[in-house]
Amino acid sequence: MKKLVAKLGLPRAVGIAGLALLVIVFFVSMFFQNRKLELHNADIIFAGTENDADCCILISDGSCLVIDTGEEADGPHIVKLLKDKGVETINCLILSHPDNDHIGGASLLADNFDIEMVIMPYYGKYRISYTSLLKKFTETGAEQIFPAKESALSVGELSLTVYPPENSYYDQDNDYSLAVLVEHGKVNMFFPGDAEKTRLKELSTVSLPEIDLLKVPYHGRSSSASSDFVQRIAAPIAIVNAASAESKIQKALEKTGAAVYYTVGSDHFFTSDGETLICIDQ
Repeated sequence: MKKLVAKLGLPRAVGIAGLALLVIVFFVSMFFQNRKLELHNADIIFAGTENDADCCILISDGSCLVIDTGEEADGPHIVKLLKDKGVETINCLILSHPDNDHIGGASLLADNFDIEMVIMPYYGKYRISYTSLLKKFTETGAEQIFPAKESALSVGELSLTVYPPENSYYDQDNDYSLAVLVEHGKVNMFFPGDAEKTRLKELSTVSLPEIDLLKVPYHGRSSSASSDFVQRIAAPIAIVNAASAESKIQKALEKTGAAVYYTVGSDHFFTSDGETLICIDQ
């Protein structure tokens, strides 16, 4: 210590005190850095549905995020999955777009759980099922958010980035799809809804981290842009909300070497520790 102080050219008393302070600051910063990295495990459940429909439940540090709610017929099963996990409050519900295979179970969820926040794309067309659902959310007091620009928020230890459609009108309802990046530590999951050609072109300009899990757009149905999108993302885990994917998508997934999970009639369970994402299906 004496040699180090002398080399720094500091008075002995000031030098020792300064070095002691540096040591304390170093260990305090390391303590908080390590605490930041110590995440609770996150549970990710892709609900098995009767037909081609989307629902993902993500539970982290006592908080619950739900992305899409399947068809109306899927509602009771989704409610059971949530209750089996002890969920009483859905902190954030994201409805990617207003098609019935994405919003069908939402009304039943609102009957069974306290929904704090609902995030939806702006949709200027009239659809009675969607209009009725918005009215129900108003009656239950859920905060309704229609993002106009890229937005970030947190649910438990999950960090979300929501990418809304860039335009206010699309010919294809699927192109209204919100896209969502979910990050849990170093684990990244991407949910592009049912994005088709126009919306996938928009999403191709988004700068994404390396993706560990991709919810394949539009139930694995092929479009002129979807197979390229799947290959560009090249996620090691792919979820197809259908019984199978169309041949072009299957070939694209084979090229990436992805482990593929289909959701019609089958729930799929994953867990993340913030470093790795693994399937824990029974």
